[in-house]
Amino acid sequence: MTRSAFCLAILSCTLLAATLAGAAIRYAPYHGPPASAQAAAAQAEQRYFERLFSEQGIDPGSDKAQIIRKWVTKIRRDPTIAASLPGGEGVNRIFLDADARQSFMANGVAHLEPADRLDYVKLLAKFLDELVPVNCFGLVDMGAVMNRITLREMPDADADRYFGLLYKILLSNRREPVAAPTLQQFTEAQRQFARALLAQLGSDEANIERFKTYADDPSVATPTDTCWATRVTLHAMIAMPDPSRDVMLLRTVIHNGPDGDARDKADPTPASSQPAHAPAP
Repeated sequence: MTRSAFCLAILSCTLLAATLAGAAIRYAPYHGPPASAQAAAAQAEQRYFERLFSEQGIDPGSDKAQIIRKWVTKIRRDPTIAASLPGGEGVNRIFLDADARQSFMANGVAHLEPADRLDYVKLLAKFLDELVPVNCFGLVDMGAVMNRITLREMPDADADRYFGLLYKILLSNRREPVAAPTLQQFTEAQRQFARALLAQLGSDEANIERFKTYADDPSVATPTDTCWATRVTLHAMIAMPDPSRDVMLLRTVIHNGPDGDARDKADPTPASSQPAHAPAP
């Protein structure tokens, strides 16, 4: 795997496994009740939120609880989101199935506006910087690491921002294909990424060697080195200039969407420069 392919694999795993809000929407799906059942439905929904807040350690009367209630209700009741789900499954089923979740999230992120895609990456980087210890909880699976972040410990503004972006991702999910970057665009993006990565490493030989050692065999890396390499990768991506930055982000997610395998077969990019598929979270 080339260095850029390795870095994209890190980014992909972090982007698509970071379903931090999964716990908030994966219980019973919402079904719009007939008028005669509205009272019973309201009681059931109240019990649902009581359970959620209890399990998350959130004061049900807090501002954060109101933020979560607002977004979860909006997501679960949105007819456009419901219509986009494969097989008519509820949102909860998507978040309980790791493979379906990765494909669904990849599709949604790929269809976001570039500014929202960047905002999503910036927020995940902020969570990793501020809410994850330097040893990534002793874990090397970045999906597991990101899912250790709780709603309770998120600042209210960040929780609101995250749910807002998740709503956009779910709303953006559709079958229309996204045009893959051309070989020329991706080659230039790789060049810009290499420069940004070198800058993040401070052109320091020790840091460069540390990153190279990790990239050569991540299977033997410590959680601390895994955490560090992921942070470096995310910040290098954020520091890239547009349009190359969005080319790299888009390239990452479309190769992990529902048509990723087909795209790989049709893609003219040399195999040595194609980003590797990240493992399912």
